Amino acid sequence: MRGRKESGVLESLRFAFRRTLAYDKGIFACALLPVPFRVLNRLADVYLIALIVDAVTREAEGRLIAVILALALCKLAAGLVMRFADWQLSARNYRSKMKFLSRFAAGYMQSEFTAIESIAGKDLAQRARNAMTGIDYRDKSPVERVFVQCAELAGDFCGLSVYAGIIAVLNPLILLLLLITSGVSYLLQRALVDYDQKDKRRYIPLERRLWYLIKELRELSAAKDICLYHLMDWLRELFGSTLAERMKLHNRRSRYQYAFLVVINLLNTGFTGFIYYYLIQQYLSAGIDISQFLLYFGLITGFSAWLMSIADGLEGLRGTLLGIEDIRRFHQLPSRTAVPPSPAPAEPEAAIRLEDVTFGYQPEQPVISHMNLTIAPGEKVALVGLNGAGKTTLVKLLCGLYAPQSGRILLHGRDLRSFGAEELAERFAVVFQDIHLLPATIERNITLSDRADPLRLREVLALSGLEERIASLPGREQTLLVKSVLEDAIDLSGGEEQKLALARALYKGGDIFILDEPTAKLDPIAENELYQKYSALTEGKASLFISHRLSSTRFCDRILYLEQGTVRESGTHEQLLQLGGAYARLFETQSRYYKSGGMAM
Repeated sequence: MRGRKESGVLESLRFAFRRTLAYDKGIFACALLPVPFRVLNRLADVYLIALIVDAVTREAEGRLIAVILALALCKLAAGLVMRFADWQLSARNYRSKMKFLSRFAAGYMQSEFTAIESIAGKDLAQRARNAMTGIDYRDKSPVERVFVQCAELAGDFCGLSVYAGIIAVLNPLILLLLLITSGVSYLLQRALVDYDQKDKRRYIPLERRLWYLIKELRELSAAKDICLYHLMDWLRELFGSTLAERMKLHNRRSRYQYAFLVVINLLNTGFTGFIYYYLIQQYLSAGIDISQFLLYFGLITGFSAWLMSIADGLEGLRGTLLGIEDIRRFHQLPSRTAVPPSPAPAEPEAAIRLEDVTFGYQPEQPVISHMNLTIAPGEKVALVGLNGAGKTTLVKLLCGLYAPQSGRILLHGRDLRSFGAEELAERFAVVFQDIHLLPATIERNITLSDRADPLRLREVLALSGLEERIASLPGREQTLLVKSVLEDAIDLSGGEEQKLALARALYKGGDIFILDEPTAKLDPIAENELYQKYSALTEGKASLFISHRLSSTRFCDRILYLEQGTVRESGTHEQLLQLGGAYARLFETQSRYYKSGGMAM
């Protein structure tokens, strides 16, 4: 694309080579192996026809048989080598693509969540995903094509050099005309690739929307709402309109491509026709005999093919590298900023401390505003408030997923940013609202390890309330989950999934326990019983509980009422009721539904 510097494209080539060779050092050798054989194979075709005609005209039968056998064996050997190299390269390229996809997934974990969750970040991730899965290409993805294209270009240049030496002896004018033809074709191909890159700005948001709709339509969790609320027609209409808009861009691109190809073919036909006319005149004037005519004809045709292949290959490689540039730019998203480690106090006065912390997805609209908060070691704190108050955002800040725009967060006296990712993960046991299960055994889903502690596993199953349900299953802890992936698996109910997530957090352990509304699918009585068990198990450890049901947080040492990203009220349940503020009004509103004659909740 003209708006991008060529140095960026060259850097993408270095990026692709470094990454791919790191995954498989033999891939370049496999790509280059067929190069000389491809050149010899084409050259053999040219000479085969000329030699056969020469042998026939001279009535040399023995020579004819020898020529045919020799060249046939050469072509057979070259073909076998090329097929072997293609087979090896295809397998290696596929494995390399899987490595790129794995690294892409890791990029989500290493990048700042604010960058990933922004519209620009999502668009860049979609572009990178397209480049790795081949959405923009009909056959192979850019990461699979780059070595193939480089090897093909190397072969094209080798073939061009051989053919150019022979044609230059015949007539330099023909060589000049062929170069002009290919130069014009290259410029037109370059313009088409530039158009494709500009077109990405239009269709990437559409593809991101299509991917979302496809994901929702295939998720069983959404099927109930779609059926019960008759959303299928609406979703089909939305999908259809989005697809129609995407196809409109695709069809416009196809029209441009067709126009470019028509111009290229017209130019090639004109130049090639002139060259063939010159050869025919040479033959008719007895300047060359029939075998020489066929040889030169084949050489010029082959030379033109090499030139056109180079022109196409250069722009094809450029388009591939622009796709790889999307991958490279994705991996340049900012990572979590670290500060030099600082020694923690011998006896830290707080497990967690927020000092004037401000954060917003858009700087001018802070979600957390100048928050100061201290959670003492062993203290159990409940975080409550209306939707949009900043509760989940605060949890992500505490876990290090987001970085404050101002202020700092201290964990046991150390700046949170000074912790490594693995060290920080060891400190927290978190249960978020969204629960993700692995297509594996119940044991593996809880322990997240190949080696489980049987006693600890039974303990957390009992504490989470899953023990009875697991005991009823024929495979018990070895029962497989996620029926949509594994044939012999089962699916848990929403409440059972939440209990499993709690068991997972209890098994993992840590210094800080955080529960971000993990019991929303449990009834109030079951939720209260679960929290009481959880409270007993986490005795002596700092814990943060988030819940919309205020009655479930009464066991906590302190309750914080959040409003517009700040702590408006703080105290025990009884203290906040006596205060008669927002917490008391919200509690009174909720409690009406549990009183005699009230609506069941």
